[in-house]
Amino acid sequence: MSQANFILFTIAILVGGCKSHQQGDSTSSFKTEIPASVFGHADIFYLLAKDRQKELGLDRLENGFHDLQVRVWYNSPVAKEQKLVVITNKYTNWTAAVYDFQVNRDDKEETILSKKIRQVSPKSGWPIFSKKLLDLQILTLLNQDDVEGYSAGRDGTTYSIEVATKNQYRFYSYWEPQGYQDKFWQAKNMTEILKLIETELVV
Repeated sequence: MSQANFILFTIAILVGGCKSHQQGDSTSSFKTEIPASVFGHADIFYLLAKDRQKELGLDRLENGFHDLQVRVWYNSPVAKEQKLVVITNKYTNWTAAVYDFQVNRDDKEETILSKKIRQVSPKSGWPIFSKKLLDLQILTLLNQDDVEGYSAGRDGTTYSIEVATKNQYRFYSYWEPQGYQDKFWQAKNMTEILKLIETELVV
């Protein structure tokens, strides 16, 4: 992670707060939705995902994906152990991979020290698992800061989700949704999504 991004990440943990914005004009069939920070820049968790994406050797999703890819980033500001779950449907073939990686942070940047990649499949099978994910609105949930009354804290884990299809790219996050699930249905859905992934894919 660049020094500027690392500084923004630290500030975001302390301050939090962003609003999603959409890109693309009314004549374009492709839509992009990336949160904007309180400073007017791209959301820090989006920037963090982009830095990690490069180090993990993953393709960019901002121009879309044929047919669907969902990435679930587990972001802890203090833990060395981090995680990414990639769920893909391409030409009607579903696959999933879990990236377990360790990071090193100093005052200037974050570096991925090691990674392990596991190919996994849901216990209940892809038809049931994928339907449950879609029913929980994993593709369309609002970003946390577009949910009135939702606020992020200093500690804990933020879960960020990237969604890419042929027609759309979206990025959104939820900080510790387990603590908000009784108040916001979006946080409850996010919590259920995480439970489903962790149970079915043995994350």
